[in-house]
Amino acid sequence: MRPFVCLLSLRWVSLRRSGAVLRSLFILPLLAIFAAFISFAVFALPGVQAATGAPKHSGDVQIDVLQLGNASVRVVFETSRSKRMLRFRHIPAGHRERRWNVETSGFELVRTDDGDFLQRTDGKRFKRVAIIAKPDLFRLKKNYQPLSRYGEGGVLFYTGHFWPVTNRDVRTNAVFTFLPLDGSKVVAFGERTNRLERWRSPLAHPAFVYLGPVKPVESNEAVALVDPAVPSWIRSEFKKMTPQIFDYLADQFGFSHDTKPNLFLTALSRRGDGRLNFSGDALPMQFQVTLVGGGWQRRSDSAVSTFRHSTTHEVVHLWQSGVRSNFEENSAWIHEGAADAIASEAMVALGYWAMSERDQFFAAAKAECADRLAFGSLDTAIARGHFRALYACGHVVAVAVARAEGRRVSDFWRDLIIEAKAEDGYSRSLYLRFVEHRTGRPGFADRVKLFASTPHGDPAGAIERLLGAAEAPLARGAVR
Repeated sequence: MRPFVCLLSLRWVSLRRSGAVLRSLFILPLLAIFAAFISFAVFALPGVQAATGAPKHSGDVQIDVLQLGNASVRVVFETSRSKRMLRFRHIPAGHRERRWNVETSGFELVRTDDGDFLQRTDGKRFKRVAIIAKPDLFRLKKNYQPLSRYGEGGVLFYTGHFWPVTNRDVRTNAVFTFLPLDGSKVVAFGERTNRLERWRSPLAHPAFVYLGPVKPVESNEAVALVDPAVPSWIRSEFKKMTPQIFDYLADQFGFSHDTKPNLFLTALSRRGDGRLNFSGDALPMQFQVTLVGGGWQRRSDSAVSTFRHSTTHEVVHLWQSGVRSNFEENSAWIHEGAADAIASEAMVALGYWAMSERDQFFAAAKAECADRLAFGSLDTAIARGHFRALYACGHVVAVAVARAEGRRVSDFWRDLIIEAKAEDGYSRSLYLRFVEHRTGRPGFADRVKLFASTPHGDPAGAIERLLGAAEAPLARGAVR
C-alpha cells in the first residue's frame, strides 16, 4: 500500500488582538494533531488506493511477462513510486548481462558482485522499464534456470530471477501478470488459463510458471506437465512411479501435502551423445526436471535407475521444502545429502533396487566425497564450484547420523521437520542440536560439525572415522 498523505490547508488570517494570537498558539498544535489523526485514519481504510489514483496493481512492483516465442519473453517492470534503480539478486555466469537486452531507451543494466541493477543512464528516477530476456545456452550450476525451453514453443519461467529486491536484499512486494502467445496457456499450481493477472504464488515464494500449449495431467498426487519431447518410456515410467513414491514418502514423513505439487518434465536430447544428465530444481510444492543427453532416448538399466533415483530425490525435497527457510547456503549438504539417502531407502522399499545396488550407490558417494574433499572442506565446496560434494558428502553424513541413532534417515527427517516447523525453518545449529538429541551423544554432533568445517588431509580416512564413530548399531534395527 502506498503511503497516504493528508494535507491540511490552513489559511492565515490577520489577528488583530493579542488574545487571538495566544489562542492560535493553542489551536494550531491541536489542528496538527487532528491532521495526523485524519491521515492515519484514511491510510488505514480499505480500498483507499483506488480513491487516491494509485496504480491498479496491488504491489510495489508490477511485472508483466509477455511470451515472444523461442522461449524468450518481454518483461515490463512498473513501480508504484519512482526509483533510481531496480536491484536483482546475483545470478552466476553473468546471466543477465548475456541474456537480457534492455528495451527501454536511456536505460542500462549494471552488473556487480552484489547483484544486477536496472537504471537510467542519466541517473534520474523512473517508474517503468522493459527488457527482453532469452533462455541461456547452458544450465546454470546449482541455481534455478531463469527460462527453460520446452517443446512446441513453450517456456518455463522462474519468477525469482525477475523479482526485484530492496537494498537489504529482501524481495519487494511484487505481483506478476503473464500474457502467453495465441494458442498457449499459463500454468501454475494446477491453474491453466489464458492469462494470469496481478498474480502471486499461493506459497509466497518464487515459483515456476509455464507458458505454452501443453496441457498438464492431474492425478491424485500431483499436477504434472510433461513436454512432448520427453521419450515415451520416460513418460510411462514417470506416470507409474509417481503415485508409488508419493504414497511411500507420505507414510515415511507422516503427512501429505495440502496443495497438489506441480511437476514439470522436459528433455533436451543430443542423439549422438550418450550422456544421462539429470538436472532438477525444487521449490515449495514444485519441481522441474530437465533431461539432457542422447542416453535418455532408449530405455536402459542405467537410464531407468538414474531417472528413478534422481526423481525420487526431487520428490523428497517437496517434503523438506516446507522447513528450509533458515538454512545457510554453505549448509546445503544437509538437505541434499539427506534427499539422496532417503531416495536410496525408497528405491529398496519399492523394489526398484536390491540392497546391493543401494550399497554400490553409497560406496560411489563415499568415493566422490573423498575426491571433492581433497580440495578443501565441505563448507567451502560451493565457493569452489564442487557442487557434487553437497550430495555425496551430505549422503555420508545422513547415513552416519542414522547409524548413530539406529534408525532410518527418513525417521530422523520426519521428526526434524516437526521440530523445524516450530522454529519456522531449520538452521545448521538446530540440525546439530537435533543430531545430539536423537543420538544422545553430544560428541557425535561435534564430529559432524568438524567433518563439514575442517579441511581433511586424508578425506577417505575422515569418512571412515565418521562412520566408525557412529558404531553402526544394526542390532537395534538400523538400515545401513
